[in-house]
Amino acid sequence: MALNDPYRPRRTRRHRTTVSQHDGTVDIHGEPTLSDPTDWRAVITDWPIEMLAVSGGESLRGRQVSDGTTHVLFGGYSGGRAITPEMQCVINGELYEIVSVLDVEGDRQELRVEVKKEPNR
Repeated sequence: MALNDPYRPRRTRRHRTTVSQHDGTVDIHGEPTLSDPTDWRAVITDWPIEMLAVSGGESLRGRQVSDGTTHVLFGGYSGGRAITPEMQCVINGELYEIVSVLDVEGDRQELRVEVKKEPNR
């Protein structure tokens, strides 16, 4: 089966991620302090995921990947239902910006989260 085959068996979710949300702190100019790690709080911890490296524009499991996306995460809906594109996540010590979130089949079973790897801070 091809990697982008929507009917291929799902692999074991061997990665874990922590998803964080900005706490609303702003600088003296009123801009959010997004680059300060102390201004982010964890909202989901130890969420089991499958993680696949991709290039923007390619198809994965029958759906096109957004431009700028470097990885696609698949995880259980119940563990990740609070995730929004305004959040970020850390996987294996690396920081990722969340690009989009989708309930894959609309059945509240699996979430597809597209992320973009952030440069080292």
